[in-house]
Amino acid sequence: MSRQRRKTRGQKKGKRKTITGLDRPFFLGRDSKLAGFMHYKPPRWTEEYAKMDDRDLYRRIQDDLEELLARAYPTYSKESKQRFAPNYLRKFPHSYEGYLRCVINKSVAEELCHGLWERITSQDKTVSGRAREEYQRLLPRFLESEPRHAAKALAFIAISLTTYLENLFVKRQALMRKVAAKYDLWPVNLGLRSKIIKGDRKHQLRRLTFARNYLTQLGLNSDCDFPTAQESGAEPMSPFKLAAQDLYVFMLLEKDSKLKWNELNAWEKKLRALHAPMTRKRALDWWKVAKIYVDERWETARSEFTPLIKHLGLKLSNKTPYESSIKSRVIDNDLKDAFIGLAQPDL
Repeated sequence: MSRQRRKTRGQKKGKRKTITGLDRPFFLGRDSKLAGFMHYKPPRWTEEYAKMDDRDLYRRIQDDLEELLARAYPTYSKESKQRFAPNYLRKFPHSYEGYLRCVINKSVAEELCHGLWERITSQDKTVSGRAREEYQRLLPRFLESEPRHAAKALAFIAISLTTYLENLFVKRQALMRKVAAKYDLWPVNLGLRSKIIKGDRKHQLRRLTFARNYLTQLGLNSDCDFPTAQESGAEPMSPFKLAAQDLYVFMLLEKDSKLKWNELNAWEKKLRALHAPMTRKRALDWWKVAKIYVDERWETARSEFTPLIKHLGLKLSNKTPYESSIKSRVIDNDLKDAFIGLAQPDL
């Protein structure tokens, strides 16, 4: 074998020159998304939130939601009065508990015991010392109750907001149909009703017929460009579907990006030429462009595909396929199917 030929083969094994001109990782946040982690900021991370307790947050969010409702339905007050009263919203230690124990928080102290903060900041060292001991003693009770209170407030706000959306659909249907057309998911208040059937307790879903009719009349997902992220961890989902969603949204954002100062390369021109949203007729055209980027990431950063390879390993049992076979399964089969599965029906 000639030296020139050996050099050529060696070059093939090296890092391939990028075709897309991008250095964007594939399937961003893959491991955390699959594990259902949705946020990363610890509680009271900023000075603003350090001064607020759960009730302050709830009241502010509730006021903000009501302001949005008022802006969506500006004639509400006039219409209601005409009908019902015609004559008239860093540094951080490794643990949240550790932070609260090291840095005594005023709102937390007052939550534990009214007047505790004043005693903690007392100039009398005896009074201050006893108050600090009391704070440390009572803190576990707060750490146990705060998540429950915050979750209850969050659930109540979600239910209220969903009710607002239902009300707006009745009062401002044309407006809400335009809004819902852009989304593929929509909040609906559902519930369970317990019923004893032949001695066994059964659970029946309440408002199911209403939800179906409501979403149909809204025209949900009739003009949606971006698939809604579903990586909450509550619903079992294939990593291929999550990866396909991430890939499709990235392509949409890159396609519409206005922050491009240099001349477009060949791959970018192909991307810009695609018609959005991706429909079943156009799906293969979208995939051909997407595959160039995905193949490039396989060559330059194969570790980004680890979750997908592991997922397939479960399916492949004890078989050990060659690398080319793994790539074919990951990219050309499962990822391709998941990506094309995002396509909307043709009109």
